[in-house]
Amino acid sequence: MTTYVADGVTLSRSNQDSPLTYSAIAQITSITPVGQTRSLIDVTNLSSTAREYKKAIKDGQEINMTIQYDPDDTGHAALKTDMNAETARSYRVTLTDSPAQTITFDALVMNWSITNVSIDNVLTLEVTMKPTGDLTFS
Repeated sequence: MTTYVADGVTLSRSNQDSPLTYSAIAQITSITPVGQTRSLIDVTNLSSTAREYKKAIKDGQEINMTIQYDPDDTGHAALKTDMNAETARSYRVTLTDSPAQTITFDALVMNWSITNVSIDNVLTLEVTMKPTGDLTFS
């Protein structure tokens, strides 16, 4: 069984132009999770002998990032701009396997917070994104 390390994984933000080009967001220390979930629809009725379910539509999981914050970094500032714009933008996660696997999705930035403001800490930026639409794995 092959294993892959997270070193070198990038999360990139699109320019929203045609064709899309992506720029990696610098100094990310963690991204979690990247995936989809599916809830259940209860279709139990009075004739049922046990609970019955159908699968609901897929939903992208909220993606949380921790970033070593640099107030002069244009990518860090752009995430705040995306949150204030209240519109979805295209993002891409590139994994380090060979050939590189990518996960592309549109997302809304839901949280942008500077954290770890204390002695002997590196300032961090906590960002939460919510995918809108399907995630594309390629």
